[in-house]
Amino acid sequence: MKAITFAAPIPRYLATKAGGRVSDRFYLGALACTRYGDVGEPALPSEHWVRIRTRLGGICGSDLNVITLKASPSTSPFSSFPFVIGHENVGDVIEVGRAVRTVTAGTRVTVNPLLCCEPREIAPVCDACASGDHSRCAHFTDGAVAPGMLLGTTRGLGGSWGQTFVAHASQLIPVAESMSDEQAVLVEPFACSVHAVRANLPADGARVLVIGGGSIGLLTVAALRALAPRARLTVLARHAFQRDCAQRLGAESGIDAHGDYLPVLADAGGARLLKPILGKPVGVGGFDRTFVCVGGAAAMDDAMRVTRAGGTIVLLGNSTTMNFIDWTPLWLKELTVRGSLCYGAHAHASPARHAFVEAAELIASGRAPIGDFVTHVFPLAQYRRAIDVARSKRAEHSIKVAFRLAP
Repeated sequence: MKAITFAAPIPRYLATKAGGRVSDRFYLGALACTRYGDVGEPALPSEHWVRIRTRLGGICGSDLNVITLKASPSTSPFSSFPFVIGHENVGDVIEVGRAVRTVTAGTRVTVNPLLCCEPREIAPVCDACASGDHSRCAHFTDGAVAPGMLLGTTRGLGGSWGQTFVAHASQLIPVAESMSDEQAVLVEPFACSVHAVRANLPADGARVLVIGGGSIGLLTVAALRALAPRARLTVLARHAFQRDCAQRLGAESGIDAHGDYLPVLADAGGARLLKPILGKPVGVGGFDRTFVCVGGAAAMDDAMRVTRAGGTIVLLGNSTTMNFIDWTPLWLKELTVRGSLCYGAHAHASPARHAFVEAAELIASGRAPIGDFVTHVFPLAQYRRAIDVARSKRAEHSIKVAFRLAP
């Protein structure tokens, strides 16, 4: 089958990293870590698994970080190489293991890609999985399959950037007939935002800031509007089309992340800026909740300056090193900084009530009007162009780019 794979033996990794400093084309060249070509179809690991023919496979920011070697080496123990890239997915079940009773061949599904205790067939499950906190599983490197946190990062299982992949029966979410493939492929990234918002739900009237207007930033706006409709929502984004989209979703204001925007941002959050002897102003008062949906030091620096004392900053962006940040506002204002990874059960419900399920329901019901977020679709063979468009948000007005592998 045709697929896009990633492998990082040290010589190839170093050669790709060196070439990438000269030109982005080396990230996808003949000697790169990421390659397109023929690979064998993955086998079903056990009778509890199914095979899925991919319809659409989305391109996530984390996938782009893998390709451009910006992902932290700290994540490498939670992967196994080589792997087929792609965890955002929708497809059709084409082969069913003998022990599977929940779906039949021909069922259209989206797959929760987390490879926690149940897909790994570990019993008893760890305490985190028992409580519904599947993204905190203690066994991502153990059990019946190769080490890996997600489908699309794990050897031998495939991913949605391949024509077929395999999934455990516990990972399957049947797709409602009313949902298009373009809506269904958004369930996975939207579940990340639903999980982050549910775990940090703003109160009525709370001032909330979303930093970042990429797909996760806009999906977080949609999740906030669906789950905390009385919150007062501001978005800080680089591009005008992102700010327009955020306001169509219900944000009160969209602020341009260029130039001297800190006074405007502080005003939106009700903060008063104080000028130190040297450096950027520090805010007094400000946003109750800030969701940081981009990586890098600047976003975290902004968040700490305009979030009120005692407020909460939620980090969804794939940040790695953050050089030259002044962390003083963190302790000076007694801020809480929380990471958010993937999805799990909601804080308000039982372990069976999962963010992945609610994300699908919100999209299907129209409460999350994000059906137009898939702005570009490419065949897999045009992967270089697809990845370029996904990275060129300003020029292409791209929100979510996806591969179409089957009708």
